Amino acid sequence: MDAQALLVRCCKLGLKQSHLVVTKRDRHAMLFVKRVTCSLLTLASVFLATDLHAQNWGPEPNSQVVQQGDPYAYGGPTAYAELIPDGRLSTLSLDTPLGTAIKTHASGSWMRLEYWNAKIGHRGGRSLGEPIADLNGNVIDNISEPFDLPLFPSQDLPIIFTGRAVAPTTDGTDWDDIGGIKGSFGIPLDQRSWIEGSVWALEEQGESLRVPSIPPTSLAPTFGVFPVEFIVIPFTIDGQPGSFQNLPNSPASIAPIIVYDTDFFSEYSVNVWSAEINHVYDLRIPHDGWTLQSIIGYRHEEYSERLTFGGTFGNISGYATDGTVNTGPLTNPQTNRIDSKVHNYRNALQFGFRSEVKQRGLTLGVEPKVALGLGLIRSRVNTSNAREPGDLSSILNDPLLLIDDPDSTTDFDRELDFAPSAELNLYAKYDVNEWLKFRIGYNLTWMGRVGAADTSIKYNTISAADPTMTPDTLDFGVKQNVNNRIINAFTIGGEIVLP
Repeated sequence: MDAQALLVRCCKLGLKQSHLVVTKRDRHAMLFVKRVTCSLLTLASVFLATDLHAQNWGPEPNSQVVQQGDPYAYGGPTAYAELIPDGRLSTLSLDTPLGTAIKTHASGSWMRLEYWNAKIGHRGGRSLGEPIADLNGNVIDNISEPFDLPLFPSQDLPIIFTGRAVAPTTDGTDWDDIGGIKGSFGIPLDQRSWIEGSVWALEEQGESLRVPSIPPTSLAPTFGVFPVEFIVIPFTIDGQPGSFQNLPNSPASIAPIIVYDTDFFSEYSVNVWSAEINHVYDLRIPHDGWTLQSIIGYRHEEYSERLTFGGTFGNISGYATDGTVNTGPLTNPQTNRIDSKVHNYRNALQFGFRSEVKQRGLTLGVEPKVALGLGLIRSRVNTSNAREPGDLSSILNDPLLLIDDPDSTTDFDRELDFAPSAELNLYAKYDVNEWLKFRIGYNLTWMGRVGAADTSIKYNTISAADPTMTPDTLDFGVKQNVNNRIINAFTIGGEIVLP
């Protein structure tokens, strides 16, 4: 073989070897590409599967398909469980601190709404006015019983009796059939304790004082008893009890009494509401249907009264007729108005317990509570021409009367006082179903040492400018006093328990 032929064969062998090398590298490259592609596809499928788990694939599988047990049906139990595991749903819904707290405390919470039909009893009432002595010097303590009213027409005529008089009284005043509403709630803290709160209020109620009608239809006696012709309010003079003995037959006399012979009006109203928040704890495990719970909390009460009264003296009775200065009915009848208002703000710590017995869906319970705290009593007395009706000195134009009643005066006072309260609840509940309960009950509330409008009025006038007088001896105003009030109520309502 010559050199040319050998060169050609060597070139062919080199090309063949080069082709083999290139082909092998290409195969390795393709295999690498395929491996990378498969890895990317596998990774993508993993992420895709994760997204599929978090998606909502619609409602649960058809119940008919599940019952037939078709393993190839779309949405079958196996496929549904694989797509959405049980733990994934709870994790997505309430697996947060806020959601856990809501789920824990909302379950078992309850709300209750009740209607109240209440009565507020008025105890410790008083006659409007102060005791006064008769012509013999005997003190008339019970001025709410009819007594003889003397007449002093002038200094030249003897003292005579002009008719029967009586003072209004608030004793026995009751506010009946008062509507009210109470809302309550309870939130469990754990298996044995929870927070409870309630608010209740009664509508404002007003009553008129019981007094005889004036003027009477007839002055003739009935069964030997003469009718009441005057409504009167006696008062003190310079802080001392008034007396008909102290009135000589002189135009300088000051009559220690307010007289109405034409008309008399009165309005005595009351308003009350209360709120409380308590911590309730199970003292025993209610395994046999009997529960005993302690109650500790805070109580706020607001109780207010307002008494407004007054009337007209027109001398149609002839009480102020003297034959010279005044001979008949007044051209300008005398009128007056006295308004007393008291508001009590009471805050107290509250203690009590609750005991219930439950059998077959019927629960009977008793809940006594006692509250001890402080109360702020705000009082106001406003008067207009307080002692003018029937005042002989003003009719006779008495020149010796140095101080007369202004047209309108207002006196204020505020005082802190001990404020005890007590409450008793008796009730029965029936479980209509798992979440609804029907409830009826009786509530008795006692409020001690509350300021009252009728006992917080000072009936007094001053006859001379005496610098030694203390503020307590000044004109009509506030004379702070306290009483007790009792509220009775029948309740009916419903209770809803959250699942």
